[in-house]
Amino acid sequence: MLAHVGKVAGLKELHIGGVFPMEAGTGGWAGGQACLPAVNMALEDVNNDPTILPGYSLILHHHNSKCKSGLAAKQLFELLYTPPVKLILLSGCSPVTTVIAEAAPVWNLVVLSYGASSPALSNRARFPTLFRTHPSANMHNPTRVKLFEKFKWKRITILQSVEEVFASTAKDLEEECRRKDIRVDRQSFFGDPTDSVKTLVRQDARIIVGLFYVTEARRVLCQAYKHGLYGRKYVWFLIGWYADNWYIPIREEQINCTAQQMQEAAQYHFTTESIMLRKDNKKAISGLTGPKFLERLKSVLETTPSETGGFPEAPLAYDAVWQVQVIPFNLFSYLLGLWR
Repeated sequence: MLAHVGKVAGLKELHIGGVFPMEAGTGGWAGGQACLPAVNMALEDVNNDPTILPGYSLILHHHNSKCKSGLAAKQLFELLYTPPVKLILLSGCSPVTTVIAEAAPVWNLVVLSYGASSPALSNRARFPTLFRTHPSANMHNPTRVKLFEKFKWKRITILQSVEEVFASTAKDLEEECRRKDIRVDRQSFFGDPTDSVKTLVRQDARIIVGLFYVTEARRVLCQAYKHGLYGRKYVWFLIGWYADNWYIPIREEQINCTAQQMQEAAQYHFTTESIMLRKDNKKAISGLTGPKFLERLKSVLETTPSETGGFPEAPLAYDAVWQVQVIPFNLFSYLLGLWR
């Protein structure tokens, strides 16, 4: 839906809705902690440039989804039915984005995701109005398979949480492996991974690909330590967007392992991740270089980058706002007339 138009300081307002996961809860991604400040930075830059959307100002209305799809569905209705009308909706966290993007076509609502990697979201028939700056998690699978081939590993095990983002990634990895004659075993869990880790021990799993959110990763790692599923006989592949110190136990999670035990179990694991921010000094369309972006972002964060959820994905959130302004302005005009 297109934004309500109103006058503010001589400018017409274009309103944007947003849901940001500011906390991970028992299992999820707290990416809003860094992505919301990045979006606010982008809004400031776009609104302060008179050559971008001349005569208009972008205004953000947002909620904390807590990476919970049910809560996000409620917030979607609040954003839709609470004036002013929203131009577009920004969304992060795969379970939340799945629910919102599947419902969005009912209102012809465009959803732009800054932090949802689920391969299922690439289904254009199911999500016709969804676009995203975050790449699909499937793009890591060819790299994993190349490493399996390099070390001549012919049997791997996938340990995954039951969320669709991980189930669809695991399915794609299994298909990639079988094309290379690599045997794949799969185990999934919901909440408590203890039984699944015990199954890995019974199956004598050695090369293990873990697909789960960071809160679940800490529970898995603790169980791996307790059952001896670590050390020189084992190789773990984990997701690369966890914070640098992700394995340190958090008191609220009541994990029955010490920091030293968790560090010992985490030694020598592999991670794969996309490059989300260029490292050189070439300026982007915003006029910022990668290092300058990080400098600005760190100055507005309330915690250190290693303690801030979504820090690696923050450039994608910043870019999402810039994607709004590159939509042809005549399309804005057309949609305004359509939904007015």
